[in-house]
Amino acid sequence: MDNFKNWEEIDFTIYFSFLKWPVIITLIIELSLRLWSFFKPGFISDNNQAIIWLVRLLILAYIGWKVIKNFGGSTPAAAMAGAIAGAEIGLVSALARFLSGIQLWKFFNLVTETAGLAVAGSLMAIAVVFIFTDRSNQ
Repeated sequence: MDNFKNWEEIDFTIYFSFLKWPVIITLIIELSLRLWSFFKPGFISDNNQAIIWLVRLLILAYIGWKVIKNFGGSTPAAAMAGAIAGAEIGLVSALARFLSGIQLWKFFNLVTETAGLAVAGSLMAIAVVFIFTDRSNQ
């Protein structure tokens, strides 16, 4: 029993304050692109999902880089930060789909887009931490 580690409670307010602006910027860009493609069909509306995923991945990579700067390359911190940011972005994005009307698939999308983007966010942040952190001395 000497190797037993006491787990401390996680203070999620640190993560929410840490992620506030990257998530807000992502949501503003994403909702602007969705509105643009709704009112102005053309190149952006044809490639809307690709552009939105590119913005999401860039912001999630930025969150991974921000974890390195603030928490020193901690993969658990990166996993938690990426999962929370991805879940927030996914939930708001899924809720925004209800603006065009209520359909059954949109209720399922609330769960799948939120969970899928939480996993993608976690993996992206962990990948950035692994790529840009020197682990040769560990």
